[in-house]
Amino acid sequence: MNDDSEFTHPLLLFCKGGNETAAKFEQKLSSFEPGSDAWKEFLKTHCDSQNHVVQTMSFQEIHKSGDPQWLDFLFAHLQRATVYTDWLSIICAIGELGGFRSREDYAPYLESEDEYVRAMALFITRYLPREEALAILIDKLNHDPSLGVRQSAAKRLMELGSNAGLPLLLEVFHEQDQSFFSKSRCAADLAVLRHPEGLQFLQQQIATHHSLSRQDRTYILFAVCDVFVREGLELPPCERPADLPLELIFQRATDWLEAQLAVIAKK
Repeated sequence: MNDDSEFTHPLLLFCKGGNETAAKFEQKLSSFEPGSDAWKEFLKTHCDSQNHVVQTMSFQEIHKSGDPQWLDFLFAHLQRATVYTDWLSIICAIGELGGFRSREDYAPYLESEDEYVRAMALFITRYLPREEALAILIDKLNHDPSLGVRQSAAKRLMELGSNAGLPLLLEVFHEQDQSFFSKSRCAADLAVLRHPEGLQFLQQQIATHHSLSRQDRTYILFAVCDVFVREGLELPPCERPADLPLELIFQRATDWLEAQLAVIAKK
């Protein structure tokens, strides 16, 4: 494993360009001719990095290359990946390079005895034809023995515009012993599906956000931004975290939530 002593910063920061590790990595990568043997070797080496920022950026550069010759290398990494971020990075790289061509390419992961692997494998459906993706997700929603996998299937169905997972999302939303973070994220899913309970929860939390703890206010912000991204709504520009226009974001979210509730009320 590469210990990447020159890439010292452990996490990606909120604002683009604010991360020293990312900047160092990009500077070093730019010293090689794209597609050259040295460029490829640099990326291969850092796909085994102990620094997940560097590792993730390496997989991102591979999928941006558009070169399907990387697929054997990526599938080999996928078979031994054990970390959530590794799985997502590798799946995205394989998917972007068109590696999931047939069921044989991904069935072993969907049918794994490890529920973690099955849950991560649901991200593969992002790179499949819609009807094929829906069939896989509905099957997992109805038959997988793991509640976590079924919840992941419900969320992915929501992302595809299907409300097939709505009953399970509502069940999770109403659970008594869940964290505020989980409830706010579930509310965001329900809001995307235009369910009034999700819309109303976010609306109420925004209206009283000054009374929330800093942590819970951050969770609501995450949930709101998630809705913005899924709905294709524009977030205000921000150069650094200290300048985050929280009130403006919440106001735009409130306007959107009120508009959706008004539409429901007219039905």
